[in-house]
Amino acid sequence: MKRIDEARKLSESLLDDLENSKLPIDPILMKAKRLARLMRDTDAQIWLDLETKGYPEEFSFSELGSCLKYANSGGRIDTKTSKYQIKSLPEIEANTESEEAHLTSLRTAKFTTSKATNFTETHATEALLATQLKVQANQKKTYASTKALFSSLKSAIHNYATDTYLAVELGDIAEDIFDGARNVVDAFVRSHCPKAAEKLVAINERMVDGTEESRSAALTSCRRLLMDIADSVFPAQKEVWEDRSGKTRKVGVDQYKNRLLAYLAGLGESRGTYTLLETELSHLASRLDIIYEKTCKGVHIDVTPEEARLAVIHTYLFIGEVATYAMQASDNS
Repeated sequence: MKRIDEARKLSESLLDDLENSKLPIDPILMKAKRLARLMRDTDAQIWLDLETKGYPEEFSFSELGSCLKYANSGGRIDTKTSKYQIKSLPEIEANTESEEAHLTSLRTAKFTTSKATNFTETHATEALLATQLKVQANQKKTYASTKALFSSLKSAIHNYATDTYLAVELGDIAEDIFDGARNVVDAFVRSHCPKAAEKLVAINERMVDGTEESRSAALTSCRRLLMDIADSVFPAQKEVWEDRSGKTRKVGVDQYKNRLLAYLAGLGESRGTYTLLETELSHLASRLDIIYEKTCKGVHIDVTPEEARLAVIHTYLFIGEVATYAMQASDNS
């Protein structure tokens, strides 16, 4: 939380610098790189480092990953020719200032000539003025192009800071929502199946470990957690259970999914809500059952951190839904 809070403040400060100050680009880039580090955004760190130092003669922009969009929007790459600017952003800023100073000197230059006494002198004076006007026009065009590139690249950093700020804010909202769900789940676990809390602790410890084996173990614990919930709210029985469509289902020890559905059906939820919960549980249980079956057979399972994380979140949120409907049914009884 301390890191995220710092990132929030830093993104606000960075946006303020970009919008309201006249700071040179160097400190702005340093602040943006620090923000990328706090957000653990590897793509942004690579991109901002290149913007600070300049790009190599041979470079594959696919290396920028999620930050390729900022390089494109900033005009770093010519999408028509696939060519790109290799100069660093500080160098482009320096060129912009130099071009502006040159243009200003041309505008303020005064040309004094003696009164023309013959045709040759008159022609020479007119030619000199025409040349100067042409030089000034070319310089104006060069300055406008360099200035536009600098402003566009600076705007790309602004877009990154804005996106990061919004992501942090969205994360805060999601965290508040998840905290609310957590309170419901915690209360439900305490009152219905206290031993399930041990599974939650085990899941967290295995996810922190970070290995493939620990991730598989975490998902296996998710399955056991759902079984604990099912044991508590609808204990296994030999008799079959008839669901809302009239289909009979086994509700033995291993049929934890059917037992959870039987419990939800008994809460009196609407057909739409029940169908939605059944679909969610079916997808979740299928994923967890496959991991469990392969683990029992000693088969290697390649579970990515993202897959494991989503499965754990879905498990927790499903329990949250069960807890919410159980609480509503209790309030209405």
